[in-house]
Amino acid sequence: MSDRRKTVLSAWVCAALCAAGAWAQQIDVKMTLAYTVYVVGEPVLVQFEILNATRDLLEFGTAGSKDVLMVEITQGGQYNEVKPFRSDPFVGALQLKPGQSFQHKVELDKWFPLLQEGKYMVRLVVAHGGIRFESTKKSFDVVPGIPLSEGVQMFVKRQNLKRLFKLVYWPRNQTERLFLRIEDEPGSRMWDSIDLGIMLRGAPPKLDLSPEGEVTVIHRSTQDAYIRTVLWSLPDSVEVVERNSLVDPEISASQRVKALYGEMSDGKEATPKKSWWKFW
Repeated sequence: MSDRRKTVLSAWVCAALCAAGAWAQQIDVKMTLAYTVYVVGEPVLVQFEILNATRDLLEFGTAGSKDVLMVEITQGGQYNEVKPFRSDPFVGALQLKPGQSFQHKVELDKWFPLLQEGKYMVRLVVAHGGIRFESTKKSFDVVPGIPLSEGVQMFVKRQNLKRLFKLVYWPRNQTERLFLRIEDEPGSRMWDSIDLGIMLRGAPPKLDLSPEGEVTVIHRSTQDAYIRTVLWSLPDSVEVVERNSLVDPEISASQRVKALYGEMSDGKEATPKKSWWKFW
């Protein structure tokens, strides 16, 4: 074999070994979305998963750390990047030794403006040693929800503040869920939309606003039960203070009567049953 061929072969073998070594030292990066569709204002919950399969120590969020953990989001197109409005890290100071893994849940809307309706693409990126390790891109939609009813709250000591409450629903996991959207005018401040649970559309939900700031929503969740949700809405805070299930009194009463008297409770004459020995 000529010297030239030996040189070329050695270079090829060296490159292959280096590539194999680099491939063996990977950082496995995954991102899981809670849902693929979110109602406007609903927390966009995701879970990060990172596995350090390198021989190095990974450090995030510490002084002098060269490792970076970041999220990249685009809206409507590949180059329409959504810029974060916060600069603090998604996780606190974190060290991952070789072979260690890490899981963490984050509400992306607390870092990115995700209130505009449309389709978004998101991925998690870890940068280490000048190399990017990326999760698979995931897509999700932000929708307004299908409107049902709404109400307006005014504040005695804040004459210029008006708070809008909107009941909307959206299908999810083969059910229809009720959401309460809350936003202020002026200023366009939007509070977290609240998932009130499964809803049956046969009975319209009821929204009640008291002058003291108590907000009550009652909606039918099953054929024989309702869910009652109570919030306190103050100028600078919104808080869920009560949530309970209520049994429909009419249906529950008829069921109790049936349990006590059987078919006679329906107004029909019960058919006499034969004794066990009169089977002929």
